[in-house]
Amino acid sequence: MCRITKAHCNTCGGERNHDILHSEKKNWQDDEAPVHGSDTYETLRCRGCEEIKLRHTSMFSEHQEDDVHYFPPLVFRRRPEWFEDLYFEVSSEEEFVESLLNEIYVAVQNNLLNLALMGVRSLIEKVMIAKVGDNRSFAKNLNAFASKGFVSIKQKENLSTILEAGHAAIHRKYNPRENEVITVLDITEHIIESVYLHESKVSNLKKRVPQRVPKND
Repeated sequence: MCRITKAHCNTCGGERNHDILHSEKKNWQDDEAPVHGSDTYETLRCRGCEEIKLRHTSMFSEHQEDDVHYFPPLVFRRRPEWFEDLYFEVSSEEEFVESLLNEIYVAVQNNLLNLALMGVRSLIEKVMIAKVGDNRSFAKNLNAFASKGFVSIKQKENLSTILEAGHAAIHRKYNPRENEVITVLDITEHIIESVYLHESKVSNLKKRVPQRVPKND
């Protein structure tokens, strides 16, 4: 009978019970210093979705906590539920939206936060040019993007900050923090969904909403 342990599950999300299918432990001790440690490798299977993963736990006598790593690694941020809808809603000329957004998630997953921020800046720039043409500067593209109604005044301010952060990551040695990148992704995802998916969703809603019956005088 398999032993049970708590572990993170990317599919289910969060801590879940897992069966330990196999386990190997290697102990070590330094010949010149009074330190020791161990490496434990476990093959785990989620008891919910049955996803298989490897967990490596490294113990070092001089550290208070063990280092734990999963393969495949923990999902830093899930793709939004509407991500796959982009395939059906985006024109062939704007297929870059799905592919570039996917590259941003890969960068974030691998803790490449600067690269993710640069990717967001590139994505927003390409989206603006696709919708309003190239006006030769970020500021002019953003003004045109807002004047065409793709973003509100507040969203315009947020996009300006995102574009500036991306520029700083490229040219001014700015190193974004994890929570800052999360904020940038929150705003970016909202913009992408609004520009490419809301119109279709509202159109489908409009078809389903019963029309008002005119009142007789």
